[in-house]
Amino acid sequence: MNLLTKATGWLLVLVLLFATSLWRQPSDLPMLDTDVLNLLPKNQQDPLAQKAFQQAAENIEDQVVILVGHASPSIAIDATKALASQLTQLPLFDSVTAEISDDEQNSWGTVFAPVKAQLLTTEQRQRLADNPSAQTAHVIQSIYNPFSGVTGAELAHDPFLFFRDFLLHLGAQNSRFTLKDNVLTTQFEGKTYTLLRANLSGSAYSVPIQEQLIDLYQAEAQLKTQYGADVLHTGAVFYAAFGAESARSEISTIGIGSMVGILLLVLFVYRSLLPVSLALLSIGSGVITAFSVSLLIFGQIHLFSLVIGASLIGVSIDYSFHFLTERMAMGDKWNANAGWRAVAVPITFGLASTLIAYLSMFAAPFPGLQQLAVFSAAGLIGAYLSVMCWYPLLAAKPAKKRTLPWQRAAVWCLAPWQKASWQRGVMCIALGIGVLGLVYADYDDNIQQLQSLPPSLKQQEQRIQDISGMGSSQPMLLVRGNSEQAVLTSLNALTPSLDALKAFGDIRGYQTLADYVPPLSIQKDNYQRVEALYASQAEKLATQLGLAEVPTLKQAFTPFTLRDFLQSPSGREFQPLWLGDIDDQFAALVLLQDVSSPANVKAALAHHSHVSWLNKAEEVSRLFGDYRQRISVLIGLSCIIILILLSLRFGMKNACRVLIAPVLAAGIGLAAGALSSVPMNLFNLLALFLVMGIGIDYALFFAEQKDSLRAWVANTLAALTTLLAFGLLSLSNTEAIHSFGITVLVGISAAWLLSPIAIRANSKGIAK
Repeated sequence: MNLLTKATGWLLVLVLLFATSLWRQPSDLPMLDTDVLNLLPKNQQDPLAQKAFQQAAENIEDQVVILVGHASPSIAIDATKALASQLTQLPLFDSVTAEISDDEQNSWGTVFAPVKAQLLTTEQRQRLADNPSAQTAHVIQSIYNPFSGVTGAELAHDPFLFFRDFLLHLGAQNSRFTLKDNVLTTQFEGKTYTLLRANLSGSAYSVPIQEQLIDLYQAEAQLKTQYGADVLHTGAVFYAAFGAESARSEISTIGIGSMVGILLLVLFVYRSLLPVSLALLSIGSGVITAFSVSLLIFGQIHLFSLVIGASLIGVSIDYSFHFLTERMAMGDKWNANAGWRAVAVPITFGLASTLIAYLSMFAAPFPGLQQLAVFSAAGLIGAYLSVMCWYPLLAAKPAKKRTLPWQRAAVWCLAPWQKASWQRGVMCIALGIGVLGLVYADYDDNIQQLQSLPPSLKQQEQRIQDISGMGSSQPMLLVRGNSEQAVLTSLNALTPSLDALKAFGDIRGYQTLADYVPPLSIQKDNYQRVEALYASQAEKLATQLGLAEVPTLKQAFTPFTLRDFLQSPSGREFQPLWLGDIDDQFAALVLLQDVSSPANVKAALAHHSHVSWLNKAEEVSRLFGDYRQRISVLIGLSCIIILILLSLRFGMKNACRVLIAPVLAAGIGLAAGALSSVPMNLFNLLALFLVMGIGIDYALFFAEQKDSLRAWVANTLAALTTLLAFGLLSLSNTEAIHSFGITVLVGISAAWLLSPIAIRANSKGIAK
């Protein structure tokens, strides 16, 4: 195959790949994904738990919560209504709720009234069991209390006042807010705060939606000026917008910074525009290949992958340097085909070993890591093919005769490696540093390291949680059973334990469907108790109140089901608590509020066999730790596979010489992570894959290149560009990316320094 055919073929493949990826990109998905949860693994072992997490996320991710506070309750209410009126006009929101209409308030009575004799609070049940006459005394006391508000119409429909107490119990159980002028209000630190909820008109992770947040900020600023009110907001969209902007900024910094630095370096070393053009060609084809392949496989690309993938600019050009250095060294004796053959074997083996390291990450079931592995591997393949297919054609003309740069530095750096004592001493020092890293490695697998959380948003969220008790990541309980009634029975049995936790202050409150829909067995028992009360106390109540007729229980028993409640206007907001039937299992959620002691909650639930504790952050953090250990094993397996591959080319002894430098460099990179101020995590180990892959490239070029000076110059250029990319990566505000960059920065430096270990005895050029 001639050079023109290869060059044309790869160009057509690249164009078709890019066009196909854009054509096949799903129209219902944004091309860039900013949802951090999409980086995380699914819970394959427990479909119920996975659906619970998904349902909870869907319920809150497109919702914005706003609190308006003022010392004057009336001003706070007026400001809230004014803000709601403004927000209703914005295309940002699909719906805005600040006031609860009379019809909405009455809907609670509408859904429960027909079965009110079947709905009792725990206190009411206990009173009817211990002393039914106490309920009669309670009614008389309430009627003669001027502040109770009991009306004649209410007494006619509910003579024993069960229903009003039941509704008051529901309100007190599940909210800190009370209704004033149709607006939900609460008191906190001498101010009245009102609650406003809004649903976004699109996904919180949609860039067009995030761009419209400026309209909300302007409305809030105007409200503060006009009413002097405090305005607090929280919601996934604010974090998503910050994350997207932060990622875009970092991509710009890393990508453009690396590009400019690399091009200036290439221009300085090669003193010609052709190498600069070829470098741009290699980088561009690598990025286009990575983007296209990732888009075809995943349907969208996560900004997290792009941030780290942008560092490919510093890696994908490595193959170019070996070709361009060979061309410069040969001067007017340059032959493109001969030059191609000189670098083909080492860069092919380098690519193969790097791909083994990268694609090992694909074995971990983290979508984010899998996408990163595909993005990186595809990018390197694209850069490799551009060198192999285009460079011999485009760089066929010999370069101007120039002395190989940095020859004195190369001689000075390589000379000590001729001494066996120097090699042993350096390897012992490197091994000691690596062992130090293993001993002092302290890992923190907290998922929050995946996000750079702005202090202002965190402070607002914490303030809203203190005022309202509503948090964005509330722990949940998953209650399961083989039928709807079994789940309701388990929920009802759980209530005493939750009440005890609330009494001890371990939780502030909870939300359970059993408060609204008791199991049928309890409904029947409630009805029988109420029926018995009418039989024993109705005449006494009529006498003491002077009623014309003795009250009678006019309602017949009618089963009240979850379907009845969840499809009612009042019950729709509770639909996320019911998971329904999944694989012949039914399940429901219990939301916990202000959990101050997770350990006490878990201990209290230990004897409830059908109840599971759910906390997405905890679960993913645990998985991070689990897969961190698995990735440690994968690193070892990758080394073995690469050693076998290298031994086919060099024999076992020389293969070990090639592999020892990147292994020691990985240990030094690990030590850097252990000694840095940022806690170590899964991404420090992922960085070791990169250190291993690139470090093997450096060692391979020394093993394959007979002229060690030439190999040193090419490796130094490659290392400088890689360090430039990852030096910028270490400036990231996201802890996980920052620690990744630090580990690679130190590890690659060590790999470059140690790579002359791989020089074979028959190499020339050191003594020149």
